[in-house]
Amino acid sequence: MNQFDSPLILTTVAGLQLHLRLLEEKDLPDVMELERNAHSHPWRQSSFEDCLKGRQRCWLAETSQKLVGYVVITHAGGDAELLNIAVSPKFQRKGIGSTLLQHAVSCVIGHADMLFLEVRISNRKAIELYSKEGFFELGNRKNYYPTNNGHEDALLMASQL
Repeated sequence: MNQFDSPLILTTVAGLQLHLRLLEEKDLPDVMELERNAHSHPWRQSSFEDCLKGRQRCWLAETSQKLVGYVVITHAGGDAELLNIAVSPKFQRKGIGSTLLQHAVSCVIGHADMLFLEVRISNRKAIELYSKEGFFELGNRKNYYPTNNGHEDALLMASQL
């Protein structure tokens, strides 16, 4: 455990107060519900369970004791990766994604030189957010993400820490 594992309160640019804390086992049903609502091809519950015992960290964002978002990060060997980020559709465009992303960056500074991520090439809102937060494009991963009709490419992005 390190200094970034303690709960904290952050305020979004829209003035929404977020309580951030690490995922606990009791949170899995709510996380899975948000995951299914936010992503067309959601993670399996076992991926979140890995956050409870592995090197990954899953930070939850709550407001009024309601889960509104989360971010999953990992780092090793001088690099870090944003593995998953989601905001409840009802709470999007309120600065939660940006706040979670900034928190993820602050958690890996000092542990990594670069923070990498993949994003669906069709996810323009996410690409816009990442670009605004200083991420740049590195290339594409062909047929990386499943779709209802096959696969789509991922855009590989990174931020120098």
